[in-house]
Amino acid sequence: MGNFKLNPPSKLDESSGIIGLDGYLKSLEKHYFSEVSLRSYNSGNELVEMTIDMRCNVSLLDMLVFYNKGRWGYGGPDASPLKNSFDHLTEQNTVSLDIEELTLLFNDTSIIIKKIYNRSIPEQLNDILSEIGNHYVYFSKGLTEKPYEIFVPVFEDKFTDNGIDHALMGATEKTPKSYFEFWGVYLESHDDALIFDVSGNTYIPADLDLRMLDD
Repeated sequence: MGNFKLNPPSKLDESSGIIGLDGYLKSLEKHYFSEVSLRSYNSGNELVEMTIDMRCNVSLLDMLVFYNKGRWGYGGPDASPLKNSFDHLTEQNTVSLDIEELTLLFNDTSIIIKKIYNRSIPEQLNDILSEIGNHYVYFSKGLTEKPYEIFVPVFEDKFTDNGIDHALMGATEKTPKSYFEFWGVYLESHDDALIFDVSGNTYIPADLDLRMLDD
């Protein structure tokens, strides 16, 4: 599988149908010290799903330090600025809104978070960031390697371990119920993505066919 490639940001116009969108993105820029852009949006069945990029001029490890000190993207233990701003945005609109994908682009690492249920990204971003911090020493192999892409969570059909096929999560039939089961991680020492078992704090030795939903 090739590396994850970002599409260019979409130009916002009145056809987006989202009231207050510009103010929402500016609010995210303020709280996350990032350049925020709407890369795309899909509208259908009275639901608008957004794909958002945040580009922040720090390393992943520096962000985690700032986050733990409450100086970056922290709105308290119960809600993130992303959720608070998203709640305000939804109050301004009659159409249903959601975030399909959020990409955090740091100087050394990109974190790609996919929606697993309605409003899963706004509701769980704090927990995701905290767990990335908790597991950093493990997926960086004892701080010896820096990941350059992290997929949260893994969407895949199956992987092969010692010749045995294991169904983890169907990319179309079954969506992960949790962000904290398996992540896909790219390291410079490996050409292909690795599966990181979050609960076991270890990489699974497997040939991986990693797939993001709707790719």
